[in-house]
Amino acid sequence: MKIEDKKRKIIELIDESKDNDRKIAFYSDDKVVEILDRLYRKWEENNRVGIPLDYATPEEIDTLYNLAVKYSSSPRGRAYIEFVRSAYSRKKHVEEEEDYEKGKKKMLRKFFGF
Repeated sequence: MKIEDKKRKIIELIDESKDNDRKIAFYSDDKVVEILDRLYRKWEENNRVGIPLDYATPEEIDTLYNLAVKYSSSPRGRAYIEFVRSAYSRKKHVEEEEDYEKGKKKMLRKFFGF
């Protein structure tokens, strides 16, 4: 499939979908977020000419296309479950990081006596 066809299919499967669970799951996927952050920066740098997908590499289009197909073919509600699981995982990672920082500060206070 050609790059332009994959771009159209991504838009069709996700943006034009009436299934909000699909959209939530796709746009909260870590890979999608990483790619789209870069694409939107590039699009902004180019005075918003075209659409953000126009600035994607063939590999990024392939990744976005494959994820769009994955989330669009998931049974209804399954995409939302994936979103919740992903959000919980990120939240847990942030909490662990915060606990580490608090522990480090506590240790430094104890060590330096303040």
